[in-house]
Amino acid sequence: MKSLGTFMLTICFCLHLSAAGNPDPLQRVIHLPKQKCTIYEWLNQISDLSGYNFIYDSKLVDNDRKIKLPAGDYSLREAINKVLGSNDFLLKVVERYIVIDKKEAIAGLAPPPASQQPKDTLQYITLSGALYDKVDKTPVSDCAITIEGTGIGTVANSNGQFALKIPYSLRTAQLNISHLGYETQHLPVLLFNENVRNIYLTQRIFPMPEVIVRMVNPRKIVEEVMQFRNRNYPTKPTYLTTFYREGIEKRKQLLSLTESVFKVYKSPYDDPPSNDQMKVLKMRKITNQSLRDTFILKMKAGPDASLLLDIVKSVPDFLQIDDTNPFNYNKIDMTVYDSHLAHVVAFEQKDTDDEPLYTGKLYIDAENAALLHAEFEINPRYIGKAESLFIAKRGRNVQVHPQQVIYSVSYKALNGKYYINHLRGDLFFKMKSKHQLFYSPMHIFFEMATCSIDTVDAKPFPKSERLQTRKIFSDADFQYDANFWGDFNIILPNEQLNEAVSKIAAKIEESGE
Repeated sequence: MKSLGTFMLTICFCLHLSAAGNPDPLQRVIHLPKQKCTIYEWLNQISDLSGYNFIYDSKLVDNDRKIKLPAGDYSLREAINKVLGSNDFLLKVVERYIVIDKKEAIAGLAPPPASQQPKDTLQYITLSGALYDKVDKTPVSDCAITIEGTGIGTVANSNGQFALKIPYSLRTAQLNISHLGYETQHLPVLLFNENVRNIYLTQRIFPMPEVIVRMVNPRKIVEEVMQFRNRNYPTKPTYLTTFYREGIEKRKQLLSLTESVFKVYKSPYDDPPSNDQMKVLKMRKITNQSLRDTFILKMKAGPDASLLLDIVKSVPDFLQIDDTNPFNYNKIDMTVYDSHLAHVVAFEQKDTDDEPLYTGKLYIDAENAALLHAEFEINPRYIGKAESLFIAKRGRNVQVHPQQVIYSVSYKALNGKYYINHLRGDLFFKMKSKHQLFYSPMHIFFEMATCSIDTVDAKPFPKSERLQTRKIFSDADFQYDANFWGDFNIILPNEQLNEAVSKIAAKIEESGE
């Protein structure tokens, strides 16, 4: 049972513009058939014929408006203008993209002359947009959005929307967008120009012969994660700057929320997990006094659980393949995660074991055996037996029973090594006092997202600066920094950390923390 208790919480708990001497790509001739269809369908046809993708704001273009065109040969520019029904848009080709924009907006795509560029290195630009499936136009949530070659990134929310604030010095960088089952998009940052962009993702389908060739023993796939750990994960100390939050909900109403910016010292992956350290850079607490009642619920060791959820370092039983391993493994899929082809391996405890162990799925890079993502929970069949693992202390007249305990963790690659990117734990309980007829549903959660990665000269923190991670974090003393937090709104438990992380990352760099 070492793996189960390891990280459980207890409760008390380069842009290239077309050269001037080259032909104008928009003068290229394509043949359009005679038909009537929506603007969106026309643009997709033009994209297929020309090899260029379109970037635009749907507020400027009515995707669903139907347009009838006669068959004929058209230049790209003519075809697009006829589909849009107007010559009032300005079109610009950037790499393999055609930007449709307002005439006054497109001028900002090229970098300004050096004399006009800001000298303040702390100025920022914001990249924002929405991600959709190219076929059915539905939002694609939880996409990873990263700046190539840096540790800067974010995650799209449930509506496919994202916002990422980056230093002005990265204005010529590439933005990478990746998601399970979709082709990775590589976009020049200058495409955004402080405008909202709609981006359509193409599903990536792997032919069956490739999948069959790659079929191997699922236990072997999992075993290789640890076998090649020192090749895939850092063997030198690293600093991570992270945004952390933990909170408690009762009947979906927030009782308390604690948010913090941590600096994390990550020792090499072959070091014991206990060598990892945290220190608090910023912190704030919010308590909903109107919802307080006789139940006083506290989370113990949330930051410690976050460190231990780095399961490649704090290795649980389901990643330890030996003769005593109590799990069955089954390869259920091949997919794409963060632009990498990945095995999807499901695991579940054997029928001969009735202890509350984990069940879940692992996403493992098919090329280098790096663990990219894991999602797992305590086996629902035995959740009742896990009560003692979570309840450290309760009132004499209070009953508390766990209902569901879910964890997720993801890693992202930077310069050939994988670093912890995002992790979350959700613990659902029911509670009632002796005098109550019905149980109240309670939800405890903790979440941490990496804002930046620093691989240069990372050293342990002085003892006086270290956070005691095993104590109740929400009870920690702190100095509220109004200048730092400003008008930064809280993010509710069911919302993504995308805007939070981008804003926090910018603030951290600005403050020099």
